[in-house]
Amino acid sequence: MVPVAGRDRVRGYNHPVARPVAELEREDLELEVGGARLAARRLQPGIAAAAAPTLVFLHEGLGCIEAWRSFPERLVRATGLPALLYDRRGYGRSSALDRPWGADYLHRAALDELPGVLAACAVESPLLIGHSDGGTIALLYAAHHAPVAIVAEAAHCFVEEAARAGIRRTVARWERGNLRRRLERLHGANAEPVFRSWADTWLAPWFDGWSIIDALPAVRCPALLLQGVDDEYATPDHLAEIAAGLAGPVHAELLDGCGHAPHHEAPAVVISLVARWISSWLTPASPAERALGGDG
Repeated sequence: MVPVAGRDRVRGYNHPVARPVAELEREDLELEVGGARLAARRLQPGIAAAAAPTLVFLHEGLGCIEAWRSFPERLVRATGLPALLYDRRGYGRSSALDRPWGADYLHRAALDELPGVLAACAVESPLLIGHSDGGTIALLYAAHHAPVAIVAEAAHCFVEEAARAGIRRTVARWERGNLRRRLERLHGANAEPVFRSWADTWLAPWFDGWSIIDALPAVRCPALLLQGVDDEYATPDHLAEIAAGLAGPVHAELLDGCGHAPHHEAPAVVISLVARWISSWLTPASPAERALGGDG
């Protein structure tokens, strides 16, 4: 367990991680993937080598590009690696949903949409950074493809009452209006369809048996797993189940003092953990090692 008291200092992860990087170039894109228009954003640091992996950010079930806030830029500066963010169909500035969600909605996002996005952006060496639904998508993609590595934060691998209780509380917030207004700022006309799809799917009796546990042994790439002790939507059983199920090298951290979104609640801690984990297995000549000064 990693304590996050003070938010900026963690034993073993207290070195500076945001060393000077040439000014980031930001490019907003519109992709055509599977007949849909998807909004995307590239972040390019000046020091990134041609063969460097690309950080590919996979947002949560109510998220989008803008919901990541400054976290992607800060992680790019910490690692020296380029990044790609995108809004899945139905989210943010992307096309509206074209059909109701089914029990396979995360599989379709991982195995149909994500490969299309990577191909459209010519990303050959993805390093997936997924939060919540995005973490599950990263795991499912890695079970069928060969990403460089994955970071799965607050990923789900089965349905439990803790998740449904958290979602029922979120539905109440939506009905009171504050959450609705915030999501409308992020998603515009997509806000209500996305919210109802997410909440109704996870609360539906037909979703009871959903699980990706059987897929986990097919994941062989390096994996960093993060979860907050006080996650509002999951117990630590998810972190333990995923860590035990993966076939590749795994590093798991249960973050004390954090809920469902440690990258927002303790960003300096998460950036340090991710950057140093990446630097531990990239070659010493890599951009991430140079950006971190080569120290372990």
